[in-house]
Amino acid sequence: MIAFAPFVMSKMVEFSSNPEAGPEAEYNNISMRKDVENRDDVSLIVADFYAEMLLDPIIGYIFTDVAKIDLESHLPIITDFWADVLFKQKKYRNNTLQKHLDLHQKIPLTPGHFTRWLYLFNRAVDANFAGTRADTMKQRAELVAEAISAAIAQRKKGEMTLSLEKYLKA
Repeated sequence: MIAFAPFVMSKMVEFSSNPEAGPEAEYNNISMRKDVENRDDVSLIVADFYAEMLLDPIIGYIFTDVAKIDLESHLPIITDFWADVLFKQKKYRNNTLQKHLDLHQKIPLTPGHFTRWLYLFNRAVDANFAGTRADTMKQRAELVAEAISAAIAQRKKGEMTLSLEKYLKA
């Protein structure tokens, strides 16, 4: 079981002035949400995303049981990635693709995993933000998911290519 740092669990659902409307009313009211303005906003998105994603029955175990991420060190790195996407801060120094290719060697990552990741990520963005930068984050997330998924598929295809040359030399 992962123990969440207090800042990860900071997300509180606020109800609108009409209690009968429920939390969906706040979520669906785009005009009440601001755009992503700074690194703190990015950090909130990342923390909210991981708080939900790590408990997700479809992909949570990949991060908790397979990758065994350390949230305290992982969240600032992921925040760096997204802050670079939005604000060109140039702090992120990792190879995202290689990290996922390495993870794929431990457990097969499928397009369904990436679809679920994207769904949860978009929910985290949309929960508090709307605007150009929020849209940029969601668009880039889709590109990242597609690129990693395609690279995995290409690697699988390469592994499945038959070559008679090595057998003919024997």
